Amino acid sequence: MAGAAALLFAAGCGGSEADGAEGEPLDCEVAIVGGGPGGLHTAFRLAPTLKAGVCLFEREATLGGRIHDVPFDEQDPEGPRVGVGARRVMEGQEVLFALAEELGLELQTPGPAIDLINARGTFAFTKDELVPLYPGMPLDQDPDLDQETWLYDQLRFGPERANADKYPDFRSYAQAVIGSEGHAFLRDMSRFRADFDYPLDARGYLDYLDEEWDVCCTPSYPVGGMSRFIVGMQAAAEKAGARVFTEEPVTEIRRAEGGGYALTTAKYAVTARKVVIAAPPVAVDLMSGDLVEEIRAQPAYQDIIAVPVVTITQWWPTAWWADIVNPNLDADNHVWRAWTTEHCLNFIEIPNDDYAAAQKVTRSVYDDELDCTNFWEEVARDGTEAVEEEVRRGLLHLFNENGITEPAKVTIPKPVKTHVQVWPAAWHWLSAGASVTNAELFEWATQPLKGEDVALVGEAYNVQRSGWSDGAYKSSINLLNKRYGMKLPGL
Repeated sequence: MAGAAALLFAAGCGGSEADGAEGEPLDCEVAIVGGGPGGLHTAFRLAPTLKAGVCLFEREATLGGRIHDVPFDEQDPEGPRVGVGARRVMEGQEVLFALAEELGLELQTPGPAIDLINARGTFAFTKDELVPLYPGMPLDQDPDLDQETWLYDQLRFGPERANADKYPDFRSYAQAVIGSEGHAFLRDMSRFRADFDYPLDARGYLDYLDEEWDVCCTPSYPVGGMSRFIVGMQAAAEKAGARVFTEEPVTEIRRAEGGGYALTTAKYAVTARKVVIAAPPVAVDLMSGDLVEEIRAQPAYQDIIAVPVVTITQWWPTAWWADIVNPNLDADNHVWRAWTTEHCLNFIEIPNDDYAAAQKVTRSVYDDELDCTNFWEEVARDGTEAVEEEVRRGLLHLFNENGITEPAKVTIPKPVKTHVQVWPAAWHWLSAGASVTNAELFEWATQPLKGEDVALVGEAYNVQRSGWSDGAYKSSINLLNKRYGMKLPGL
């Protein structure tokens, strides 16, 4: 177990292909392709009515997609687990809180803690302390707002917002409104750099901000990890009669002679009256068939851009971070998050909910910068020791060279396990110059081909909540309400 590492790629980027042989016949009312939160939620809601008519096909051995929790001990699958993808539910995400209650999940809400931020050679506990490092950007003129919020307000509510669709990308828009230093400040203060580096549609990103920026502020964590949502929905769907097929990738979707649709897997020749493709473009692009080819040709589909992410999770013999504090505060002063612009570590999160904290585990790396995700993939190919040494360099920089935390230096032991997870498509945006808005993409996905009983479900098709499982659930709810006559709350 000691020193174990994994370089794992997300669903949709591996697995066997069908050999073209005729498979075992399988008849379904609705075939759902993909068992992430959006696809599974769709099966979960349809199963009580359609029962065995619901067939769900998943490429991987387990359901959940980016909701993926791993145990410390692979030989003890019932032991405690930690998320290497989605981790939390945020205050205001009412769909997830309602679903947790429906499934009987326990949520833990930890108390306050603080951040440590490193940018432009300086360390600070708050973003406003770093404002002087960005000369020339417009300064906060509202005593009730912090600098970051004030800058976002200029982007969201300023007069130039009306012309956002005329800019080549969000970066150009932001630099025009708040200057290059204002854009740099927002980038450096964010843990998610891809938002500022990728060629994103300005109008789409601003629409996202309108919903996302005010979703605040307290996180809650399911006991057992976010996969408890997946386990609960799968159990309920199967109990109601739904058929779930894991390690069964769909390789072809086409129109069937006489009506309906034909799907091919390694084992089955599937016929279905309706199809829900609950897979992101990175997986859809691996499929063949006239149906998927026509979907891929749609401008709205081509507008979607994926963001790769690497996470590195580490288990430790001791909680070496437990005493790291801001000495200027008497309470709620423990550091639980730290990020840097000066190392590809980018962002470390120290779990402070009781369930995860007891595991002595950290998400030592969360990185969406393209150069850095490529860097970590290369390091991981050199083996566990190379990964751990590089992570250690970043941790020492953050916690032993900052000059502001107490203690001034900490002893960082060798981790007992390191898990590297590569998500080739962790979340999605509309690319620069998109032909549709976020809202139009959301509606288009419920019927991407006119006259066809085919839909797309998932966070990739609801970029209004990009990066959150909330987006996938709302995509499913929108489909079920619009095309299946349900009246589910949440939209």
